[in-house]
Amino acid sequence: MNTKLRYSDRGQRPSAPQGARRHVLIIEDQRSLSEMLASLLQANWQCPTLIAATFTEARQLLDTRADEIFAAVCDVNLPDAPYGEVIDLVAAQHIPAIALTGTITNDIRQMMMQGQIVDYVLKKGLPSFDYVVQWVGRLLRNTGLKVLVADDSPSSLEIIRRMLGMQGLNVQVAHNGREALAALQAQPDIKLVLVDYNMPLVDGFEFVMEARRMMGKERLAIIGISGEDHSDISARFLKHGANDFISKPYSFEEMTCRVNQNLEMLELMDNLHHLANVDELTGLYNRRFFFEQGYLRHQQAHRQGHPVVVAMLDIDHFKSINDQYGHAHGDKVIRHVASCLLKHFPDTLVARIGGEEFAMLCDQQALPAMRDRLETFREALPRHSSEDAPAGVPISISIGVHGGHHPEMNALLRAADKRLYEAKANGRNRLEG
Repeated sequence: MNTKLRYSDRGQRPSAPQGARRHVLIIEDQRSLSEMLASLLQANWQCPTLIAATFTEARQLLDTRADEIFAAVCDVNLPDAPYGEVIDLVAAQHIPAIALTGTITNDIRQMMMQGQIVDYVLKKGLPSFDYVVQWVGRLLRNTGLKVLVADDSPSSLEIIRRMLGMQGLNVQVAHNGREALAALQAQPDIKLVLVDYNMPLVDGFEFVMEARRMMGKERLAIIGISGEDHSDISARFLKHGANDFISKPYSFEEMTCRVNQNLEMLELMDNLHHLANVDELTGLYNRRFFFEQGYLRHQQAHRQGHPVVVAMLDIDHFKSINDQYGHAHGDKVIRHVASCLLKHFPDTLVARIGGEEFAMLCDQQALPAMRDRLETFREALPRHSSEDAPAGVPISISIGVHGGHHPEMNALLRAADKRLYEAKANGRNRLEG
C-alpha cells in the first residue's frame, strides 16, 4: 500500500458504514497513541471510535457494544494480556482486526494465515499509523463491494471466501467457469474476480476472454489462480486479459496485498474517469461527456426509431448576479440550478456545458411530454430550496427545446440553441420550442 497521511485529495472519501456497525475499536495501552489514531480516523473517514487500554476494557466493550464495531486496531502486547490474547477476543466476534506490534514474530504471521487479523503493522512512529488509517479506509470501501471467486475445489473456494470475507467484502462463489460467467452477467456490479485455471465446462482462460467481452479493465479486475506447475500459465492469463496472477499455495498476506492493489487500481481509474467526465463545480457531467454519451444515445435511439429531445438552458441575468452579489454567490446559483435539474430529470442526460449554460438529452419521452416537464421545472425553480440556494438572489432560467427523429444530434442541438436565443430575446424566464 502507498502511504499518505491525508486523504482529502483522493477523490470522494468513503463514509462510515450505515446502520449499527460504524465504530472502530482501538485497543492500545498508550493513551497518546490511541487518541492520535482516533483523531486521524475521524479526520479522514469520519469514523467514531471506542478506546480500550487493557484486555479487560476491550472485553467489556465487546460484551456490550460489539454490534456497533466494524473494525478493530489491536495492540498485541497489553499489560494484562501480553501474548496476543486480545486478537482471539476480537476474532471471536468476527470483527476485522489490524494488529499493532513492536516486532514481527511467527505468532503474528500465524494469526494472519489463520484469518484472525487482516494485517499487522510495526509500531514505528507516524507512518505506521498512517498505514492503519489507510487500511481502515480500505475496509470502509470494501463494505458491500462484490467479489466473485470461481474454483471447482470446495476446499480452495472456502479458504478464499474466508480470506476475502474477513476484509468485509461481499463474496459470491461459482464452481465452474460457466457459473462464473452467469454470475457476472446477472451482477454487473461485481468489481473483482478470482478465477482458477483448471475448471470444468469453461476453464479460466475461456472465462477471462468472455468476461473481457463483457467488461473492460476499467470496470472489472481479474486475478488468475493456478496450482499447476507450468511456467506459462501466468503469462497466458495476462495475455487473455487478466490483471494479475497468484500461484497456489498462497498466503493470506499475499492474497490480501494483491486483492487490495487491484481494487485500488479500479478506484484510481474510476477517479480519473470522474475527473475527465464530471464538472467539478456542480457534479453534473461536463461538455466532453455530454457530446460523447449524447452521440451514442442519439444513434441508438435513431436506429430503434425513437425520438430524441434536446434542451438548452441558460440562467437569466447571470452576469448581473455575479456583479451584484459576487462570484461566490454566482457559483452557489449554478450549483443550485444543477441540483434542481438532477432532482427533476433523473432519467435524462444533463450536463453543464458552459459557465451558466446547461444541456439535456432525453431518449425516453417525445417532445410534448418533455416540454411539459421543462415548463413545470422553469415555473417551480424560483421556489425550490437546496443547500446551495443563496438567500435573496432571484433565480430564473430560459429554455430552448427541440426534438424529433433527425439523424444528426448536432442538428437537434442547433435547433434547441436557436430556441434558447429566442427565449432570451422574448424577455427571458420562458421556454421556446
